[in-house]
Amino acid sequence: MNDKPETNPIVEVFRASIGKRLEYAPPFTRWLDGRIVSCNIGEIEVEFTVRPEMANPTGLLHGGVQAAMIDDIIGMTSATLGEEGFMLTIDLHVNFLGKVEVGQTIKARARFVRSGKRIAHAVCEILDEQGNLVSRGDSNLLKTTHVPDYRKRMEDTEGSG
Repeated sequence: MNDKPETNPIVEVFRASIGKRLEYAPPFTRWLDGRIVSCNIGEIEVEFTVRPEMANPTGLLHGGVQAAMIDDIIGMTSATLGEEGFMLTIDLHVNFLGKVEVGQTIKARARFVRSGKRIAHAVCEILDEQGNLVSRGDSNLLKTTHVPDYRKRMEDTEGSG
């Protein structure tokens, strides 16, 4: 018998944003301009279109942008866990395994593998339009007591409603 909830307020906000521009997101997340495809507790899938400003000199998706996408999507996924505090990335390891050209669409899929008392571990894969693996990252995150801005805004909204 599973006594864990199937949703929480953050998951519901993300689900309501499926396919839409993430206007409420931090500036860097808005710059990446991904669109949520699906969201559940501990997992999320986001789609991106590779733009010229995301490319390296050869016209391929820059490795640094891939690492940033992976870190950002893992961060979004951490919010779906419903933890009180913010999770900080301790480390991020990325394997670059394929290539994507400007104009192509990619999907990033992140999920949490483990969430312990102080440390959580997540993985994220970036796939091209054919479903081929472009890069894979994994990260350890430290659970903090810092209340993130999005949670403060949600609490303010709930308190005024």
